[in-house]
Amino acid sequence: MTRLRLLVALIVVGVVAAGAAWLTLRTDDPVTVNGAATVVPEYDVVIPAGSGARIDAGEQLDILPAELVVRVGESIRIVNHDDRGHVVGIFYVGTGETLIQTFTTAGELSGDCSVHPSGRFTLKVVAA
Repeated sequence: MTRLRLLVALIVVGVVAAGAAWLTLRTDDPVTVNGAATVVPEYDVVIPAGSGARIDAGEQLDILPAELVVRVGESIRIVNHDDRGHVVGIFYVGTGETLIQTFTTAGELSGDCSVHPSGRFTLKVVAA
């Protein structure tokens, strides 16, 4: 990944923060951030420990689809248990971090993906 792409990914994550498992539909587990219950995401992506090393060894992981369609008002949670950070579309999730994003407007978000065999991930947000 070029430094520019990494910088852009980090900026996007900063903006998002300010304002595998397999992708599973609807979880009943409450999400706690800083001791307070928050959004219950409709979509969970878990990047298992050792994913980066497995990818380096040439293994193609089945962590998430290349394209995901969500509705306005729905949320995605990406949990990274790996020992390195990963890019998932426009999101960067560092080692041991969890990213939660609720979508408020329709649109298409696409970018590189370090955990999908194609190297790309597209998230389509459609009207509710």
